[in-house]
Amino acid sequence: MNTDRLQQLRALLAEEPGDHFLRYAIALEHKRLGGTDQAIADLEALLHDAPQHIASYYQLALLLAGTGRSADALHVCEAGLLQCIVAGDRKARAELQELRNTIAEDA
Repeated sequence: MNTDRLQQLRALLAEEPGDHFLRYAIALEHKRLGGTDQAIADLEALLHDAPQHIASYYQLALLLAGTGRSADALHVCEAGLLQCIVAGDRKARAELQELRNTIAEDA
């Protein structure tokens, strides 16, 4: 498992601790490296601190659904959809809506 990129991202975050994108990138790197539980924890923490970070809702819902937590994934989609309405982000809203529908059909 190559963790060089993860270490680089953590070093950047140490310099910019308030950077939500870096926290998101670290979560996605955990996902890429097979650390699903850590990725979920990272995204949940990010959304707790920055509920306006819309991309995190999609990735968190995907991870939760992939681990069999469909009800939690649907809840995350709903929360993300509300944020999309507040932000006026139609594209993200459509993507989350589609993901929510897919998860609901599979549940």
